[in-house]
Amino acid sequence: MSDIFSEALVLNVSIIEAHNKHYEVFPTGLIDKEAAPNANIIYHLYSDGSITFQKGSWAYRMRSEFPLEPTIGSHRELRMNFSNEAERGLSYVILTEQECRYFRSKMIELLQKYRI
Repeated sequence: MSDIFSEALVLNVSIIEAHNKHYEVFPTGLIDKEAAPNANIIYHLYSDGSITFQKGSWAYRMRSEFPLEPTIGSHRELRMNFSNEAERGLSYVILTEQECRYFRSKMIELLQKYRI
């Protein structure tokens, strides 16, 4: 029988695998050091379900980070733990915008399934 913790663990592993896949071809993943910062937008999916974006290339993490999607209400129940540590006990992965939105929707579906 499946429960939220085992399903969340499977989803967590899938999210980290998607993040790691970007580094298989390029050592910097989705961060293109040769591109103009505005041409290389970087998206973070946080363990609370929020999504942010910022300029990439050489400007990555040196400029403002902007919210794209807010925190998911009962995110603590999922107990996600991603590849990169962030503030307030959160963690994040770097994915494409499409991947961030897809995995966020899976997090929401999981919470709705268990009505948390």
